[in-house]
Amino acid sequence: MPRRVAATLVAVAWLGLGGCAAGDTAATVNGARVRAGDLEQTVNDFVALGEATLLAGAVDGDTVRGLLTSLIRAQVTDTVIKDSGESVNDGDLAAARVELESQDVPGLPDTLRDLILRLNAAQAVLGRVPAPPADEIARRYASDPKSVGMLCLRHLVVNEESEARSALADLGTAPSDDTFAKVAGKYSFEPGANESGGALRGQAGECISINEYQAGFDRDFVRGALAARAGVPTQPVKSSFGWHVIYVRPFESVRESVTANMSAAPGEYLLLGALATADITVASRYGRWDPLAGSVVAP
Repeated sequence: MPRRVAATLVAVAWLGLGGCAAGDTAATVNGARVRAGDLEQTVNDFVALGEATLLAGAVDGDTVRGLLTSLIRAQVTDTVIKDSGESVNDGDLAAARVELESQDVPGLPDTLRDLILRLNAAQAVLGRVPAPPADEIARRYASDPKSVGMLCLRHLVVNEESEARSALADLGTAPSDDTFAKVAGKYSFEPGANESGGALRGQAGECISINEYQAGFDRDFVRGALAARAGVPTQPVKSSFGWHVIYVRPFESVRESVTANMSAAPGEYLLLGALATADITVASRYGRWDPLAGSVVAP
């Protein structure tokens, strides 16, 4: 059976998760439970289809953690959809059913078929979630920049912590975007810092999606960036490249970029923001939630 089922299950998802006993909890998301029974059923279905292999009576831990990550994302996606005023309707499920039937996957267990239908239907709904009003985007950015699913950063990088602290002294407690650019040009050894002012750019311009940071940046840098506040330079952050001072640019400096990105894919950015700000815990027998990776990882 092709790996389309596995690929679908690591996508964003909607899944109705009912209440359960504490012992049946695989994870909690903002206090809501993800049932261990749902996870175990999905794992069993994967084994039945040959998408996962039993070794010494157990399924590979990476497979289990990947599926649990999908169920956690499902819970968060459900919240994003509800908060937007949208919902998965019969038409969404019917379209998802036609799509799945066109793939002609033999031997698909009913439980897994139902889950995949809900996953695909949720993807369609997420695509029609509207962007928040401009004042709401600004409010979220000011309160917690990562809540909009992207970070618009400048940074400077130097060899020694003492240099980073000297740069901080030059910056003061709440520098303007232009001031940080000038100080980055003075201190940072990053090529072209004089011209870029330490601005980081990604696939969508000067505001980079959180998953792009998680996939392609140093983990310690990402940790510092996710904790940063708008307009306030961080204390020195040590990464594999050196010592950084990280600066989330004030909203007014990047309003157009934030708005353009949010307008292009509001559901995706809102999901990333919701995942980044969610209170997620994982039962220790499965692993732990790693916000720097946006997934469940080994203990």
